[in-house]
Amino acid sequence: MTEPASSRTVHLGQFRLTRLQVVNWGTFCGYKDFRIDDRGVLLTGPSGSGKSSLMDAHSLVLLPTHDQRFNASADLTARGSKRNTRTVADYVRGAWSETNDENEHSQVRYLRGGAPTWSAVATTYDDGQGAVTTAVVVKWFTGVENDGAAMSTLHQLNDGDFDLQELNGWADRTFDTRWWKSVNPTAQFPPTQDKYMTELAKRIGLSKSRTALALLGKAKAMKNVGDLNLFIRDNMLDRPDTFDDAQHMLSAFTPLNEAYETAKRANAQAQVLHDLPESWRTYRESAHMIDRATNLRGAGLERYVRGLLLSAIQRELDEIDTEVQSLDAVIGDQKARSEAARAALIDLQMQLNKENQSLRALETRHEALLDQARAAKLLYRQYSGHVTKLGEPCPQDPEGFEQLRTRLPELRSVAAARAGNLTPPTHTAIAAEYMAAKAHREAGEELARLRSAKSLMPGPAIERRARISAETGVPIADLPYAAELIDMAEGHERWRAAAEKVLRSYGMRMLVPQRHKEALRRFIDQHDMRGVIEYSVVTAVSAHEPRPLPTTLAGKLTVDRDHPHGRWLADQLTRRFNHVCVESAHDLDDHQIAVTVNGTVKLHANHYRKDDRPELTSTSSYILGANTIAKRRAQEAEVQQLADEKKIAEDTARDLQYQLEEANRHRDAATELTGFTTWTELDYWTPDHEASELSDRIDEIRSGNVDLQKLEAKRDKAADEDKKAYGIWHRTEQRIIEITTRETTLVDLQSDEERRPHALDADDQQYLDELYVSTGVIATVDTIDDVRRQLRSTLDKSVGIANGERQAARERVRSAITRFLDQWRDSAPDDSGDVDRSGQDFADLHAEIVQRRFPEAMRRFEKMISEDMVPSIAMLQRSIENAATEIERRVGMVNAGLRRVEFNTGTHLQISYTTSSSVDSKAFRASVDTLMRKAAQLGNDPQRYVEQFKRVKALMGKFTATDTAAERWRRNVLDVRNGYVFYGREVEGEITKHTYRNTASNSGGEQEKLVAFCLAAALSYNLADDQTDARPRFGTLMLDEAFSKSDENFSAQALSAFDEFGFQLVIAAPIRLSGIVEPYIGQAILVEKRLFPDGTRSHGRSATFGELATQRFAESDGATRATA
Repeated sequence: MTEPASSRTVHLGQFRLTRLQVVNWGTFCGYKDFRIDDRGVLLTGPSGSGKSSLMDAHSLVLLPTHDQRFNASADLTARGSKRNTRTVADYVRGAWSETNDENEHSQVRYLRGGAPTWSAVATTYDDGQGAVTTAVVVKWFTGVENDGAAMSTLHQLNDGDFDLQELNGWADRTFDTRWWKSVNPTAQFPPTQDKYMTELAKRIGLSKSRTALALLGKAKAMKNVGDLNLFIRDNMLDRPDTFDDAQHMLSAFTPLNEAYETAKRANAQAQVLHDLPESWRTYRESAHMIDRATNLRGAGLERYVRGLLLSAIQRELDEIDTEVQSLDAVIGDQKARSEAARAALIDLQMQLNKENQSLRALETRHEALLDQARAAKLLYRQYSGHVTKLGEPCPQDPEGFEQLRTRLPELRSVAAARAGNLTPPTHTAIAAEYMAAKAHREAGEELARLRSAKSLMPGPAIERRARISAETGVPIADLPYAAELIDMAEGHERWRAAAEKVLRSYGMRMLVPQRHKEALRRFIDQHDMRGVIEYSVVTAVSAHEPRPLPTTLAGKLTVDRDHPHGRWLADQLTRRFNHVCVESAHDLDDHQIAVTVNGTVKLHANHYRKDDRPELTSTSSYILGANTIAKRRAQEAEVQQLADEKKIAEDTARDLQYQLEEANRHRDAATELTGFTTWTELDYWTPDHEASELSDRIDEIRSGNVDLQKLEAKRDKAADEDKKAYGIWHRTEQRIIEITTRETTLVDLQSDEERRPHALDADDQQYLDELYVSTGVIATVDTIDDVRRQLRSTLDKSVGIANGERQAARERVRSAITRFLDQWRDSAPDDSGDVDRSGQDFADLHAEIVQRRFPEAMRRFEKMISEDMVPSIAMLQRSIENAATEIERRVGMVNAGLRRVEFNTGTHLQISYTTSSSVDSKAFRASVDTLMRKAAQLGNDPQRYVEQFKRVKALMGKFTATDTAAERWRRNVLDVRNGYVFYGREVEGEITKHTYRNTASNSGGEQEKLVAFCLAAALSYNLADDQTDARPRFGTLMLDEAFSKSDENFSAQALSAFDEFGFQLVIAAPIRLSGIVEPYIGQAILVEKRLFPDGTRSHGRSATFGELATQRFAESDGATRATA
């Protein structure tokens, strides 16, 4: 056992190494115990004696595997050198020599090879105030293996001291770990190295920094720190907590996203079921209306109409009573007036007859002649009209009449023959006119559609697909027609006409994704598609994709492979349309399946086919591809051509119709004229002339008798008064007779109807009253049959309307339920799809969603985004700012420590930095500011919350994306270290004397001194806190072969930096450097190695600095004599 040179006197409260024990470690065989002075220790001795092995033993206990850096003193700059050539397995087995055999293969010799063996290392740390921890690492082989993979490990932590010799009992029991743990109940046995390192760090003051252990491992062999900025950033600064805070923020987003999806789902469900409650109500109420109207169309309607009839009878009887009373009051006076007027007229007529007997015969003759002339004139007007239609001049004398009558048979025969000849071509022309107009109208409609269409498919096909999409909810983009994805390949446009003919039927086929198959198939099967519809279900495609031969029709086509159905469709075209393309029909015989450039197809079994229907040969009807411009131009030309053809057809039909109508007029006129047989019946000129002469004679006789004229005037006036008075009395008398007769009839009818049922319940009465008012018909006795018909018709219409509404409502309910089941079957109250069975359940579900689920989901979503998510984002931003502040604060603390030790005479080294914010960090800050600003404006507006969520989601997407750009963005935002550029500044007071950015640019000694100062600063940054005045909580620092290039002054300055920062130095160095390190340590251990027959063994002992000085001088003197 070595003894420390002094007891604990400095840095109380700081953990320092006080004891190092090893068992079977490398060339140290058996048990070795080294007490370590709290002021530090020098491990010295000849090269290869085992100094670094003791340093590595300490590393095994203190550091994780990746930071242990065994044999750190090795010169790794030498040609062929390798890093970490020593392994734990080598130390456990006791590797002491490596040679090559006769085959130049490496052969390693071990002190403890070929049998089970074990090694152990224990280090004791003491804070000088009673806190003591001993850490133990045990390694063993249970067999003869030399590979580290076969090695077992035990970690142990003890309060206070622990003696490794106690493990001999464990080893004697063939490494019985369970027994060992049972006999040491106060010790801790961490199951893994990670848990061991965590617990050890807590015990000895290493837990505050994640980089401290890595830096302690690097310090062993660090000769050059290289770029100061990278060294400080990588070794001083821990990975900031911002990364953990970002994960915390992301953990808040996951439930927020779930809440948003829940609210979104509830809203989507509410939208799908939005019309269902009203449609369900209509469906049920219409059934009630149908039942009521159906039931009332029979006896109920008759009762109601009978009630209307009785009401009308009573109203009319009341009106009759009132009218009879009124007429009875006036009829007596009217009769007296009529009788008086008649008596006066008779007296005047008798007197006039006496005076006018000579004129009566002339007046009678005059009236007869006028009647004859009027009758003849009427017949002549009809006669002349027929003659005009015949196109002949109208006769005005007997000779002309007879001449025309003689020609009538011939004229009629000619007209009939002409009409017969014109009838067939006229009908043909009218039909052609109709077809031309229809073709022009349809072409115009197609042109109008094409002007806004993105597809070449015919309008009915587009409308059919739109209907299917609207009813099933399947996006139109998922239902392309095959032709929309097919076009002619470049350079093969001349084959388009043939391709259009061959692929017409296949191009009209709708392509349906597998996931929508059931919805499409069910809808198409249950509905009238108003035309032919073909569809194919798109299935998975083999990775092996056959290519069509360039000489086939498929090889002259191209398919839109960017579309999800593209690869499947290309495979189908290759298989179905492998027609060999030939130039003429003569070449068809050379192939089983072929097609000419003109579209003649040869199929199996010598079957030939060519389809030249207009819809296939016209450019305007092409469907392949998406070039609507070419098709629109072709359609415009076709519309113009059809307009010209329509004009020609209209002109032709109009001309033939006129000729036919003219021939029919001539024939009909000739037929009518044969009915006029004599001129006498048409001659109105002769009786009219005779009547005129007779009127003149009567006027001459009357003009000579003045008294007669006055008497006639009185007679005429008395006749008018008699006619008027009689008319008044007679009409009143007739009216009384009519209404009394009507009254009798009505009374009888009333009595008869009242004996029949005419009452209804109040609801039916009200329903029919409303229906009656809606007809607008007034019920009377005379119109009651019309009222009955109107009511029955209205009831029938009500039943029809209710049936239509019921069917439409049922279809809306069914469609909503189907869409719901397609998307959320697991949330459906009933998945049968039966409207009558589940309609009410879905209506209730809609109410549940609207009234509870959606509001609750939105409240949860709004609460989470405003109270959890946005604050967690703000906390991340605050963490970023705090991390930057902490870096600057701790750098200031380190600089205060550096101020306590001179770098050069009168100067001090300071860590300086410049800061800059990346574009990404500024953008993140702007995003946070936007979120915070918008958070204050959310109010109760759900849309604003959704917009806020989209902003949050976009930001979270940058934190979760895995591409290189996203990772760079996250580093720029979260790793505040990237915003700093560090460098060293040598100052005298506040004046900068020199700036250091890379230690490699200095001389060897200066370089090692600068490395020492940087190491001291970095370790102080990671191991110190505010309560220790920039001094580390854990003070033990290992330096292996340090200061080999420095002079005494540089070395002393470097060591003083470590000493000033409060480190306990464990230095491995040759004896020649013992004088330099003596002032900064309290103890020296001389390590020596001796060769035995079975191998080399190392041991160590305490040595005084005087003894070391004597050896140093001896070595120096020997070197001098050798030189001489």
